[in-house]
Amino acid sequence: MVRHPANLVPAKIPRVAVYLSEEVKADLEALANAERRSVSQMAAILIEEAIARAKAEGRLKQDQENS
Repeated sequence: MVRHPANLVPAKIPRVAVYLSEEVKADLEALANAERRSVSQMAAILIEEAIARAKAEGRLKQDQENS
């Protein structure tokens, strides 16, 4: 049986890596804990909210969703 490293297995949804300062990371973890979410889920929610706000304010066109 041939085993493949986990990083070669495609994810079901796309991934994004970000670099955060220690302070922002700590705040993100605290917010995630307060809302009983994982850090990844909390980050995704915050990103989705920022994109929705940018679209509502006209800073991002509706058709740029998948660009």
